[in-house]
Amino acid sequence: MLAMIHRSTRRILMLSAVAIALAGCRADEVELTVNSTQLRSALAGNEVVAEFQAVFTHDRPLNTRQSAQVDDVWSVLDEYMDISDFSRENVDGGLKVTIEGEIPVRTSRTARDAYYLSLTESRTFNGLHRVTLQAGEQFEAMREALAAVNFELDMAQYHPTVMTVTGRSSRLIAPSAAVADEAHLVYEDRLDGPVSFRQAGEGFDQTGPGFFIRLDG
Repeated sequence: MLAMIHRSTRRILMLSAVAIALAGCRADEVELTVNSTQLRSALAGNEVVAEFQAVFTHDRPLNTRQSAQVDDVWSVLDEYMDISDFSRENVDGGLKVTIEGEIPVRTSRTARDAYYLSLTESRTFNGLHRVTLQAGEQFEAMREALAAVNFELDMAQYHPTVMTVTGRSSRLIAPSAAVADEAHLVYEDRLDGPVSFRQAGEGFDQTGPGFFIRLDG
């Protein structure tokens, strides 16, 4: 009986280690890249995707059994998202997990996808479009599937995000954004080439990161 308790305790500790590695499940940072030409193409009715990369880190490496459970997490994510690469590496004595893939651009405020980039006319700024990272209808199913792998896993909806927007536009607005390490309550400028901005914090926990853009070429 005591041996069974010890085995159970070891299993709980193992699961907890994986949970710490990938969870609260909040990424250190998500990088998302989109082009103004892609956005105009989506508005024209074409299928368009945006590339993303998410990085999770933990200060301890995983053993073989724990790594196998990370593979189960990969399988779940791959079922609900278009994942092109899922890599693990030991860095400075800890674990680094990098996930790369694509999410669709949808010209709607709701969609079935676990994650998508929503592209809609702005209700705040006339003549601009609102572009936001959104968790769709399948997000909760993905969250439940991850919890089935490990009850400690609870995928956060939104994460600290760096958006890189390329192309051209006469007006781009990004709220609460850090550009070139300079914080802006509201960043506003022309788009003439790539610009990267970081959005994070409680203000984006419910709404998701995003920006406003005039798609006038």
